[in-house]
Amino acid sequence: MVRLLNKLLSKAFFPISLKYISLIVYILLIIIGFWADSSDSKFLNQLRNTNLGNLIIWSYWWPLIVVVAIFFGRFWCMVCPVEIITTLFSKIGLRRKRPGWLKSGWAITIFYVLILFVGIHGVAIHRNPTFMSAYLLAIVGVSIIVGGIYEKNTFCQYVCPVGYLLGIYSKLSFFGWRVADKLVCETCKDKSCIHNKYLYNLNNKSCGVDLYPANIESNSDCILCAGCMKTCDKYQSEENVRRPNPQITKIGFANDLFRLQTLKTAEFVFVLIVSGFVIYEIWAEWSTSKGILLFVPKSIIEYFSISNSILAGLIKSSIIFIILPLIIWLIPFLISNLIGSTIKLKEYFLAYGISFIPIMAAAHISKAILKTTSRIPYFEHVFDDVSGISTAQKIIDKEIILSPNPIILNIIVSILITITIMIGIVISAKVVKKLNEKYNYGKQSFSYYLIPIIYGSIFLIMVLIWRWTP
Repeated sequence: MVRLLNKLLSKAFFPISLKYISLIVYILLIIIGFWADSSDSKFLNQLRNTNLGNLIIWSYWWPLIVVVAIFFGRFWCMVCPVEIITTLFSKIGLRRKRPGWLKSGWAITIFYVLILFVGIHGVAIHRNPTFMSAYLLAIVGVSIIVGGIYEKNTFCQYVCPVGYLLGIYSKLSFFGWRVADKLVCETCKDKSCIHNKYLYNLNNKSCGVDLYPANIESNSDCILCAGCMKTCDKYQSEENVRRPNPQITKIGFANDLFRLQTLKTAEFVFVLIVSGFVIYEIWAEWSTSKGILLFVPKSIIEYFSISNSILAGLIKSSIIFIILPLIIWLIPFLISNLIGSTIKLKEYFLAYGISFIPIMAAAHISKAILKTTSRIPYFEHVFDDVSGISTAQKIIDKEIILSPNPIILNIIVSILITITIMIGIVISAKVVKKLNEKYNYGKQSFSYYLIPIIYGSIFLIMVLIWRWTP
């Protein structure tokens, strides 16, 4: 499979042809989303699943690109239509150097916070197809502005939170973009893969995210555009049968994660927020656990009689996505310090923060399984009316009764998500073990096993009670 994929990537039409196809699909989904709008919450509760655009984006596209990243790397970036848009505008734009604040990673983290806190939990862009389309257009608009101002693939590298998240999860991937032979790179004279002359080509291009293929040891930053492969093949100052040298390589599951590369400060904040986000995503699937999770923010909102949806969303998001995960992250650190550890708080966050990633990924896979399977009944009717308006109304009027999923499918789903979370906990424990060996904090290091125990239990216990008890 790897050999076939590399052969395809060496062709002029691949993957750029897929980018154009995904761009067409992207535009169509935006149009379909703008066909449907409502302010009625009961109607929107059905419309979000009957509108083809909204259904695909939130119930299939988003879950699947996360799962693909976990097992195969940032393959979505390979076919992303926004990448080709921002590349085009950087080609004709001002090409200014990126400022330090942009390169720090904080722009991505802040952008993600705006989308999650304001967009999803304030405005509910995932529940209204029109808002979903406006969100997709806003992403394009930001990519155009960033591309028009700054050099190279600045949007993909320093602004896009989707790519950033996929980069974090791709630390678990079986595959990565590497060179076949570093000696070829050492003896290369033309360095076409990083040559400024090819930087703004749309296809045969040098790296736009500041990577030198021979030095790539992580999946986090490469957007798999295959441009360096094509330049390596086409622009050879001296013919070499071993070129093209960069390629998709099988590196082994979680190989990047086990390299124990510490998080940057902005990256830590991003991971912390995502660790809270996946708790919400799983606990919100069951009404009982959702009620428990939302008890505190809901009580605060009701006590102060807050009616503004954006302000209420900010309060809820701050508690669930910042305060709650921060408490969970702090418990192992506080216990380790009580029994004599000398590790500093920042050092703990940046070093041991990576041990949360396997459980986060497992929770995201579980959410993807739950989401995609629960929406299957809608596909029987969704193509009758892609806008979803009439179908939603018929469901409300009980003219359409959705067929429940087979019991066997629900059993399979329960087995899969239980096993997935267990695997995430085991991998997290293995990461903690390797971190303890690396930093050697003595007996106090055992307290860090509370990371997989506490954080993993939040998901596992909830799933066991929800899915396996009468």
